[in-house]
Amino acid sequence: MRMTGALCLGIGLTGMAASPTLAQVASEPSTNLFGSVGLIDMPSAEHQKAGQITTSVAGYSGSTRTTLTFQITPRISGSFRYSTIDGYNSVGRDTRYDRSFDIRYRVFEESQFVPAVTIGLQDFAGTGVFSGEYIVATKNLLPTLKATAGVGWGRLGGRDGYLGRTINIGKGGVPDAGNWFRGPVQPFGGLEWQTPIEGLRLKAEYSSDAYAVEVNQGVYERKSSANFGVEYDYNEAVKLGAYYLNGNQFALMASLSFNPSDPPAPSGLESAPLPVLVRKPLTGGATRYADNWSADPASPRIIRGQVRPLLEASQLEMEGLQVTSTSATLYLLNKTFIAPSEAVGRAARALSRGLPGSIETFNIVLVEEDLPVTKVTMQRRDVETLSYDPYGAEKLHQRSTIASGPARRPEGLVYEDGRYPRFKWSIAPSVRSSFFDPDAPIRIDLGVRAKASYTIAPGLTLSGSINKPLVGNLGDIKRAGGATGKVPRVRSFAARYYSEGDPALERLTADYLFKLHPNVYGRISAGYLEFMYGGVSSEILWKPANSKLALGAELNYVKQREFEQRFGFRDYDVLTGHVSAYYDMDNGFTAQVDAGRYLAGDYGATFGLNRTFNNGWVVGAFFTLTDIPFEDFGEGSFDKGITLSIPFSWGIGRASRNTIDTQIRPLTRDGGARLKVENRLYGIVSKADGRAVSETFGRVWR
Repeated sequence: MRMTGALCLGIGLTGMAASPTLAQVASEPSTNLFGSVGLIDMPSAEHQKAGQITTSVAGYSGSTRTTLTFQITPRISGSFRYSTIDGYNSVGRDTRYDRSFDIRYRVFEESQFVPAVTIGLQDFAGTGVFSGEYIVATKNLLPTLKATAGVGWGRLGGRDGYLGRTINIGKGGVPDAGNWFRGPVQPFGGLEWQTPIEGLRLKAEYSSDAYAVEVNQGVYERKSSANFGVEYDYNEAVKLGAYYLNGNQFALMASLSFNPSDPPAPSGLESAPLPVLVRKPLTGGATRYADNWSADPASPRIIRGQVRPLLEASQLEMEGLQVTSTSATLYLLNKTFIAPSEAVGRAARALSRGLPGSIETFNIVLVEEDLPVTKVTMQRRDVETLSYDPYGAEKLHQRSTIASGPARRPEGLVYEDGRYPRFKWSIAPSVRSSFFDPDAPIRIDLGVRAKASYTIAPGLTLSGSINKPLVGNLGDIKRAGGATGKVPRVRSFAARYYSEGDPALERLTADYLFKLHPNVYGRISAGYLEFMYGGVSSEILWKPANSKLALGAELNYVKQREFEQRFGFRDYDVLTGHVSAYYDMDNGFTAQVDAGRYLAGDYGATFGLNRTFNNGWVVGAFFTLTDIPFEDFGEGSFDKGITLSIPFSWGIGRASRNTIDTQIRPLTRDGGARLKVENRLYGIVSKADGRAVSETFGRVWR
């Protein structure tokens, strides 16, 4: 069969290469039942637009597949899949809940005579139920007709695809590279036709997926290798499909696709920025503007009164303002704009309108969580002359200085009235969720959360939150949370915290954020740090304003809290901490490595990669390896997951720094677990550091 598969693939590729087409007018890629780009069950070699995110749900024969796919780069895509197989006897349950990861790499892009070619690994780090590999080619024969041919191994290698491979359908989580592209090989292929009816397409394929695992379990019957489907694009985002599989099965699928770079609402719906006010020309032979105002002790207060409403009209706030006869230093609070340069530009416009004419130098210090992160210095004459220049943003960037913010506030800085001390409180709805519990894929609690904070001085804050669950099923978790008995239960008790913390004192801490040096930040937190742990946490971060590299260290001593989440503790305590490295890889990618000791006393490292889009979207993935053996860790073998941060502004079209943040873990276990501390420094600093300002400077006049 190896020779047969290779021969079929060769014939298919030869036929495709002999058919020059206008690929640029071909239809967009579609999704298969596994949630990745493909035909019906089989993959294709196509790719989506970089950054595209697709979620799909497919159902067949009492089973479902729910998949999240992200086009990481133009060539690389990854998928996370959560599947259920009814009737599959798995660890005492009638339904198997399976988690799997895919990765695809496009080797060749389609051209006039060459098909697109992609290599893929399916379920390369799961339990092995869907494990397989493939090489596939796709060619547009006509603007409305695509052909796909490929060969597969493992799951895609036919009835005997698992022969010659080590089968370990069980705990999963470990990439089994020794099995990749081994064993019998089977060809597959198919056609996709875009009908004359807009949005309606037909598919047919020869499938090499024998459903061997399901057939052996007696939960699936396969009579044929032929699959047929019809799909309809309801709009650009929503697609629906119906299929006839293997001679006797029916399947349905729905998918939702979107791109963080293409917001559903038009941007820029917020109020327009104030126009720059150009100073009157000097007359009568004067060489500089009058500065006699600086001799009046009341001038700083008067000037603050002039600048404040201008900043408020620009949706900005002032922490404090220092003025001399020739310069002004504004400590700026940006709670509205994702791009820090947009806040800088609006602040510069406000200063041009509110400051005396003798002030030539603007120093704008971006403040995040009371930390002066970055100082942008520009000349007023540049602000006046470049605000309407077609290349004004680029020129202003070249003429401005971007540096780390000062370690200490300057003498003479006048704070806004009521800034320190200040008290804030809020009561709002709360949502707590848990995904992919083996007994229920989605668990959600809805409730109400009360929060309060009292900031005594810059960086020194007392804060807390109380949550009251009202309705939901988080407290219904009855299982042991994956505890194996060989690892301290540092996270697997989460179900008891959810069920017994009603109401729950989630957090009550004293936090001090400070700077030791313009490039060095510090944090000390003490109290009830999170819903499961209390104690003391300390952190230090080195991050020069314009450096790609940041280095940090964190040390914590914590005790496990009582299940009711009041003021008591249990008898488990641990010293935990990490050293961290962060590296900005350009194009929005940031790599992070944290090495140290985790809550269970295990030693290891966490590796993460995030992609941040210009509009604030963040998509990332991480995994942790420690000295806990995979068999002691339990199902999943090691900690791993996906992170998402969705900005409100993307959906509403108006400037906002509010986000919806979530972290998806296939499983929550005790190994590789970290303390959940608010206000970790890198997340604060990176929002407004020099690189963030420079990379978004094109929006300075927006």
